[in-house]
Amino acid sequence: MTDQPRPKDTPTPEETRIWVAMNRLTRRIQAEISAELKAAGLPPLKWYDVLWSIERRGGALRPNDLEADVVFEQSSLSHLSKRLIAEGLLEAVSCETDRRGKVLQITPKGRDIRAKMWGIYGPRLHEMMAPIAKDPGWEGLLRAADLADWQGKT
Repeated sequence: MTDQPRPKDTPTPEETRIWVAMNRLTRRIQAEISAELKAAGLPPLKWYDVLWSIERRGGALRPNDLEADVVFEQSSLSHLSKRLIAEGLLEAVSCETDRRGKVLQITPKGRDIRAKMWGIYGPRLHEMMAPIAKDPGWEGLLRAADLADWQGKT
């Protein structure tokens, strides 16, 4: 049996290895931080993602803009938003430029819980990422992520 040449539009073994490693590392970091948040009696990490996205974008965001901005996959962002509203962490207010549309706005309680979550999330993320970030090989990945953000592909 002879080795077939790899088609040009398929990943190399090294590209596949990097992709698998990135996904495994991401899942591991998320799982460990999620467990620590839960042990501290704090909400799930996905809640932080939504609250942080809204807070860092000025405290209010339209749902479709939020969907494009979150870091973690949010399979049911509408359901999660309703839950955060019910918990008093977000409010749905009328959009100033489109009265038919809604804007999700973070509440003081939402800012407070996000800050408490960051007290665990931030140091743990730093602990896990600092050794990786020292490797200059990540620059290519960071440039690719920045380019994808700029092109609106994230």
